[in-house]
Amino acid sequence: MMKFPNILTNINISIFKIAPILIGTVLVSSPSLAASFASSESKVTIDNFSKNPYEVVEVESTAESFSINGGETNASALAEANFVSVPANAYNLSKSVVEGTGNSFFALAESASAVLGIFSILPGETFSFDFEVEFDLKTSIDSLNESANAGGDVSFFILGSIGEDTPILLDSFTVSGNLETAGDNDFFDFPQNIDGNNFTIIDDVDFSFGSLEEYVSASFDGSYQITFDSNQIINILLLEVKANYAQVSAPEPSTTIAFLLFGALGVCTRFKSRINRTLLR
Repeated sequence: MMKFPNILTNINISIFKIAPILIGTVLVSSPSLAASFASSESKVTIDNFSKNPYEVVEVESTAESFSINGGETNASALAEANFVSVPANAYNLSKSVVEGTGNSFFALAESASAVLGIFSILPGETFSFDFEVEFDLKTSIDSLNESANAGGDVSFFILGSIGEDTPILLDSFTVSGNLETAGDNDFFDFPQNIDGNNFTIIDDVDFSFGSLEEYVSASFDGSYQITFDSNQIINILLLEVKANYAQVSAPEPSTTIAFLLFGALGVCTRFKSRINRTLLR
């Protein structure tokens, strides 16, 4: 494989910044009977490539979940990744779901996955593909003494290089969101500010913030196309990466929660390192 060293160093993957929000939102005050739910899910399909890649990588997906039972809790995380080289098509999924009932509980789930393809583009040749993105967040609580958070990120990056030159970022876009119930840290960002002009995207977006039940439901149908005028062969790397988390809580000792958060938030860090190690093989 051609090496693309440390490409994530200067690439902004929003989920790596979103996850620490949990530290500021998980602690709540007085105990009461509670029922909370949070889910975060994203799916991507990529197909109709103009040519097949000469190498594909399914970065080993990672998923973690755990819970503290003071009431009843359930936490589940799922991550899948698949990239077929001939005919070229890719699919990956990341899903985190948690729920809790009672007067004292904590549950957290995190998941992440990525697919990569490396292509050799001849002088004057066009590189293109189509894609579909599904992105869904949901949270609900019964009272303000509870906390439910859901967040996620889907990012596409197109990098290019000639020979052994250092690869450069050609184009990218990101779908990113966070729900904090109850709280004021809700947001949803989607491809209105695409880097470069080689993406074409049709979106269908619906969201609701500011109540005890919040959601984001979005889908994107798009295509990417770029033609190179260079008289040399261009090496192209397509990276699609996603991460999702969900958390619910009713009052728990802060020291216990801090300890668990320290371990759980390592999912994104380890996943980021795994992508870079794969590219340096």
